Amino acid sequence: MASLGETLTARKRAGKGSLLAYLMAGTVPPERYLEAVDRLRASGVTGIEVGFPFSDPIAEGPVIQRAASESLRLGFRWEALMSLLPQISSRVPTAVMTYLNIFHHRGVPAALEDLSRGGATAVIIPDLPVEEAGPFRSAGKRSHVDPVLLASPGSAHGRVEQIARGTRGFLYVVSRYGTTGVVNAKAIDPARSSPELSGILTGARKVRPRLPLLVGFGVSQPEDVRRYRGMGADGVIVGSAFQSLLTEANGPGRLADMASDLVNALEAPHG
Repeated sequence: MASLGETLTARKRAGKGSLLAYLMAGTVPPERYLEAVDRLRASGVTGIEVGFPFSDPIAEGPVIQRAASESLRLGFRWEALMSLLPQISSRVPTAVMTYLNIFHHRGVPAALEDLSRGGATAVIIPDLPVEEAGPFRSAGKRSHVDPVLLASPGSAHGRVEQIARGTRGFLYVVSRYGTTGVVNAKAIDPARSSPELSGILTGARKVRPRLPLLVGFGVSQPEDVRRYRGMGADGVIVGSAFQSLLTEANGPGRLADMASDLVNALEAPHG
């Protein structure tokens, strides 16, 4: 199977949008998690972003914070991730999202080798600054795991270009100030996206025109997808909205319905 970065790049080249779905591991039994993955894949999701819990997830809103706490309470640890990951990555291109302290604790090369053996081809670390990404790029090149960086609102133009040059696989573009998540079961109004968002997209395209650019934080509605595609994004990342459904009794079916609506929006004409 092609890596996540290769898959996103191929879709970008073909003019197709991409949808990544985030689900925190360890909040439901493995069979239920894999059922959700299968439903999402069948609905057209491009890849899965597997959340690994951390006790202080500073980029996350309340939904994913609660999910991380629940996963830790239930005893989900690195060894459990290594057991689950091959079953996910054999189905769909896979990234893992967690925090920098996990890698300092395990050692960067060892942790990335673990993820590679599990079939993950990208890792997203929200608190990894571009200035400290060198060891991840070196170890990632050896283990074939792309370290994905985030470009956030308020970043100076030159810094956006530096981040775009430093990321691998794709660039995670943060849509607005604040944390991940939705408000009152609705996404943040896309009209309230950070005014710097278009600058991030433009700056990144300038230095790496072939790099896939995916927008995340507060994305949950088809209108969000259409707006960001219209701004030039190559796809979106949806987390809290999917995570909220994962633990519900009929969650996998509702996940599939939501994913289908978002995929249809990706395929709609955009300017």
